Amino acid sequence: MRMAINQSNQFSKNERLCGEIRIKQLFEAGSTFKVYPLKVVYKRIDNVQETPVKILVSVPKKRIKKAVHRNKVKRQIRESYRLNKWLLHQKCIDKNVQLDLAFIYLSGSKHSYLEIEDKVKLSLEKIVQALEV
Repeated sequence: MRMAINQSNQFSKNERLCGEIRIKQLFEAGSTFKVYPLKVVYKRIDNVQETPVKILVSVPKKRIKKAVHRNKVKRQIRESYRLNKWLLHQKCIDKNVQLDLAFIYLSGSKHSYLEIEDKVKLSLEKIVQALEV
């Protein structure tokens, strides 16, 4: 017997930001702010297409040398986003906008999951406030 899955709490493939052109547009025309250890770049697109928010997570090799550690940090950022994305999704649906969003890790050392989750929450709240304007 299959259990019903709560769709809003999943992080599916169509929520990931893909495509060279779209990523380039995000970094060229997007708004930026920092919530250490994260840099957040976001771009507002009017008219919701398929999903309200598409994200990209980047942990530069220059900052964290070992791939195992980079992948762990990426997993932590994605998981904290997945658990807190409701903060942003409902606002985007209400405003009929779509967001392209990038989280870039700035620190040269690993931080705890709780610290990363707090910073992701804070950044999502900042974006919600920016959408209000």
